[in-house]
Amino acid sequence: MLMAESTIPDVVLQPFIHWYVQRETLSNDKEIVEPVFPRAGTMLEFQFAAVYDVKAYGTELLRPSWATTVIGPIDSRKVRLVLRDRVESLVVLFRPFGLYRLFGVPISPLRGAGTEGHAVFGPQVSLLYERLGNTSSFADRVKILDSFFLNRLQRSNPLNSTALAMRQLVAGRCSVGAAAKMIGVGERQLERKSLECAGISPKMLSRVSRFQRAIEKHQAGYGSWMEIAHEVGYYDQMHLIRDFHDLGGGPPTQVMKEIADNHLISFSCR
Repeated sequence: MLMAESTIPDVVLQPFIHWYVQRETLSNDKEIVEPVFPRAGTMLEFQFAAVYDVKAYGTELLRPSWATTVIGPIDSRKVRLVLRDRVESLVVLFRPFGLYRLFGVPISPLRGAGTEGHAVFGPQVSLLYERLGNTSSFADRVKILDSFFLNRLQRSNPLNSTALAMRQLVAGRCSVGAAAKMIGVGERQLERKSLECAGISPKMLSRVSRFQRAIEKHQAGYGSWMEIAHEVGYYDQMHLIRDFHDLGGGPPTQVMKEIADNHLISFSCR
């Protein structure tokens, strides 16, 4: 059984960070295989017990993850996570542009995969991992994370017009063309900015975000899939079904069955 605790960060950090989530299994739990679904934001994950394995679709090969991992935006369904023994994972779910705004790290090289955390952030993330590992209390770990990211925020640039326009795009409040007009650039220049700051193109950012909003609406019991399609911005239900096949690996009903309790995509969509 996968148990989870979650909370939102300090209010000042909320434009950059969506959720903090701690997930745990017991040592005698059955093996859990968890599909990784597309999502627009990045993640920073710390593991304090057994690390999970990563298995790509179409192969039986397993690759162990790291104690600290940076996971970029996911634009297609490529891997599953295999959780066994005792897993204790603490995840920082960033909003699109959040990681870039706090650290200035180009996001495009991180797209679609996990990267060892020290290789991305250096000693600061190793020290943070040590501090987090010295307490098992989720509440205390949240305080440590808030303190760390508030300190980073003081040294970062404020949200600029590009980030603000892209937030409108992610929320489904404007088109790619309208987002480009908001900041006075062409769509090609907007794409370069999006790749650097969000890791994926504006069109893919919009598509994945819409897919996530559809999952959120269904989990909230919004209504039929037709109603959800219109609510989140699909032209019709068939376009929603196509996206679920392309991004989720099957029809909406099948995808939702694969999203077990406490799956990270559920927190990414809230």
